[in-house]
Amino acid sequence: MPDLLLGLDVGTSSARAMVFTPDGVAVGAAQTGLLSTQPAAGRVEQDAAMVWEAVQQVLAQALANAGCAPGDVASLGVTTQRSSVVVWDRSSGQPVAPMVVWNDLRGSERSGQLQAEGFPVMNITAAAKLEGVLDEVPEGRQRAHDGGLAWGTLESYLVFRLTGGQRHITDRSCAWSTAYLDFFDPTRWNEALIAHQGLPIEFFPTLVDTTGPLGFTDVQVFGAPVPLGAVVADQQAGMFAHQALEAGRWKATFGTSGVLMVATGEELDVSSGLVPMALAGWGDKTLLAAEGMVRSAGEMLPWAIGRGFAQSVEEVCDLAGQTPDAGGVTVLPALHGLGTPHNDPAVGLAVSGRTVSTTPGQLCRAVLEGVAFRMAEIVDLAAAAHRKDPADVLPVDGGLSRSDIFCQILADALARPVQRLAQPEATAWGAAQAAAQGLGATDHGPPALGQCLFPNLDPSTAAQRLVVWQTQALNLSPNGDAHE
Repeated sequence: MPDLLLGLDVGTSSARAMVFTPDGVAVGAAQTGLLSTQPAAGRVEQDAAMVWEAVQQVLAQALANAGCAPGDVASLGVTTQRSSVVVWDRSSGQPVAPMVVWNDLRGSERSGQLQAEGFPVMNITAAAKLEGVLDEVPEGRQRAHDGGLAWGTLESYLVFRLTGGQRHITDRSCAWSTAYLDFFDPTRWNEALIAHQGLPIEFFPTLVDTTGPLGFTDVQVFGAPVPLGAVVADQQAGMFAHQALEAGRWKATFGTSGVLMVATGEELDVSSGLVPMALAGWGDKTLLAAEGMVRSAGEMLPWAIGRGFAQSVEEVCDLAGQTPDAGGVTVLPALHGLGTPHNDPAVGLAVSGRTVSTTPGQLCRAVLEGVAFRMAEIVDLAAAAHRKDPADVLPVDGGLSRSDIFCQILADALARPVQRLAQPEATAWGAAQAAAQGLGATDHGPPALGQCLFPNLDPSTAAQRLVVWQTQALNLSPNGDAHE
């Protein structure tokens, strides 16, 4: 009887597959980078066909590294970055347009129009971009109405390919971020918005439970009919890894972006300044969450390398750790606009306070501090709205959380303890845990925790430092030291 779990995690910058034992030991893994292109200002695209090739590659390599075959896998969980737009030919499975990535800003004008028409559509959601993508496909709307085309976010496309075209599905944790879900009844699509855009409902994926028997991989594609046990959005998969589905639990993930998520049970948080989200759903029950996003977190390190501050991600962190302070330098991490609580797509990355005597270490530290202070803005909102005590630990995961110096800078900025998950790849492990739940396994035991870093600052000092940073970072002139 197979008992291994397979988590497929496809983010913005990489695709990763990991094979786990039921108790969470990783026995095989593989990862490969994904290339984004920017064909015009504010546009971010990927080739969905190349993403699919990368997925096949990491799945095969992870199994090989684990010394097992596809038939040894008990259940597969799929998680991806949210709200990207893929349109494909239903018969061949081939994409008919570039995939529009979640942080693409081409939907800014359309989102404003839709909001004026009564639909709460943010500029980075799929609902602000899908029409434009479809209208660039020859006879796109007609082909969609004729049933020749399908669309979905990335997990929907990958499941379609993994199942040999048998399953065109998504769950409500993924669908919520598209802005096409009915926020008042998240078990269904918002048919009023879909009709308003002149799109056929058959063009959309079928909504399914987050976990459960969702289908099987195709033998010709995967090598065995492996049960698909979960389809879940990336940040929500992290909540599964932290076992944070219960109301009041929280965690922060630092990948390409930095995201804080707080579980709110079945209550919709509409007043905190955070963004309400579907966490997971089964039948007519939907668990909800509230989320705040630092749009540029981990991606700030490659930016720093590209500007010559350091030669590698490791060196960025090493230099920052060797420098006691940023020397008056402030970095506003906003490569793709400014997220929660400002929600301004027009704000660009900026550097202030740099002088001829500024060192590379100070610049690197300013980058990490910028991400930490932006997260502090979000944590303050969540703590006030959800009654978090200053001593409450913030669990963290993601690539940037591997850095001791970043976690210490974060703990100091928050004036609260920060604790890493023992398995830093929480998204892949969360997808695998959700896949196990899809087979009926519910007793995972407590999450394995890693190092806890404690703040060196008291709350009042940390709050004062945040105000100083905000004053300098958020009031920059367009002709300041640096602005992108």
